[in-house]
Amino acid sequence: PFPAVPKWSIKKWLSLPGETRPLILCEYAHAMGNSLGGFAKYWQAFRQYPRLQGGFVWDWVDQSLIKYDENGNPWSAYGGDFGDTPNDRQFCMNGLVFADRTPHPALTEAKHQQQFFQFSLSGRTIEVTSEYLFRHSDNELLHWMVALDGKPLASGEVPLDVAPQGKQLIELPELPQPKSAGQLWLTVHVVQPNATTWSAAGHISAWQQWRLAENLSVTLPSAPHAIPQLTTSETDFCIELDNKRWQFNRQSGFLSQMWIGDKKQLLTPLRDQFTRAPLDNDIGVSEATRIDPNAWVERWKAAGHYQAEAALLQCTADTLADAVLITTVHAWQHQGKTLFISRKTYRIDGSGQMAITVDVEVASNTPHPARIGLTCQLAQVAERVNWLGLGPQENYPDRLTAACFDRWDLPLSDMYTPYVFPSENGLRCGTRELNYGPHQWRGDFQFNISRYSQQQLMETSHRHLLHAEEGTWLNIDGFHMGIGGDDSWSPSVSAEFQLSAGSYHYQLLWCQK
Repeated sequence: PFPAVPKWSIKKWLSLPGETRPLILCEYAHAMGNSLGGFAKYWQAFRQYPRLQGGFVWDWVDQSLIKYDENGNPWSAYGGDFGDTPNDRQFCMNGLVFADRTPHPALTEAKHQQQFFQFSLSGRTIEVTSEYLFRHSDNELLHWMVALDGKPLASGEVPLDVAPQGKQLIELPELPQPKSAGQLWLTVHVVQPNATTWSAAGHISAWQQWRLAENLSVTLPSAPHAIPQLTTSETDFCIELDNKRWQFNRQSGFLSQMWIGDKKQLLTPLRDQFTRAPLDNDIGVSEATRIDPNAWVERWKAAGHYQAEAALLQCTADTLADAVLITTVHAWQHQGKTLFISRKTYRIDGSGQMAITVDVEVASNTPHPARIGLTCQLAQVAERVNWLGLGPQENYPDRLTAACFDRWDLPLSDMYTPYVFPSENGLRCGTRELNYGPHQWRGDFQFNISRYSQQQLMETSHRHLLHAEEGTWLNIDGFHMGIGGDDSWSPSVSAEFQLSAGSYHYQLLWCQK
């Protein structure tokens, strides 16, 4: 194996004159906490360059030890929890699985990228390529399914008969072409019908998914039976429709409360959000006694992202023919510097839908933010979360190749990933619809939802010290920075997954079921 090679110079090493040796990465993709962003790019390179033979993910398992609290409850301990000084804090918590061998979400990404069957689609023809060096397929069925927004429309199965390093072409029948709105996806799974010494019958060894079409709705909504009523006071704009009310504070410019009947829906206003509870990859080697100014979290702190306050520049209300329109503009500032400008419109129509349009300007003199989105604390605590988007596991913009587009339904507790060192977690990307309690959100967004605020995650050192807060915290992002993972000691988020200075636009439709 070659010595460690910096991530930016792998291709350079391969192209050195006279250099013909194979290159094996003795350590890559540092899997510390919420990590492994960009893993797919490594495997694209492994397949593209024959001499780049692979490498060793660092590493397999979180290396924590069990301690017990005063009540005898076990918790995961790391550096510094044993009176050891100096120590490396949580720096041994860098596995694809937790210490008890339950998987990190990143393990699904590793499995997907390393699967032995690769797929391509041309028209109705699927090409299956085997990366086995010696094994002929003898226990594999290819299942295929076409679904519209998660609803199956057609399916079938074909036995795989692929020689080592060989290919098999599979011709699908004429696929359905629905005219109704939604996303049409083709998904294939390679299933082992028989148990083996290492897998149960029905084990899925490989899979792939392609979006065939996305049809936008062309059906105009029926004319509403009522028109929202706007009431203006010195402090608030209040919109009423049937048994619903929305209240916008004129001093803050935020949606401060919603009612369904006499039940309040919000514990905090709906506000812009540009920060996240730092990941290990955001922190890097920074410590209280040794600050790395190049680490993402130190850049965000120095620029005031965590301390920024909203200065209200505009808050107006207009009654339209069939709706009420609230318009707000905020300048998010720190120490006299404007970091972000956020322009929002809220259009509440006679059907009770609130269409939110957001335009954000990221200043050129501030670090790239962690996210561009909205956050609030919902009053409800529902048992389950239902969404149409990528899942079921946590996924991020630079770690989502193993996430499948479908309609998912999970307990609220499963939307939180229990990293031993608490951080931003649980994001689901590519979301078209989210249902929680009486609420529904539609659009094209990313979200996470849990009983823990970003603030609590940021201020807590161990997961067992977290406490469920009142209500539920919802973060909906139009955009979210990647998580990185080439290593955990330098800013490793690729430029394509950063939120650079400039303009950002996203829309949401918020309604009640």
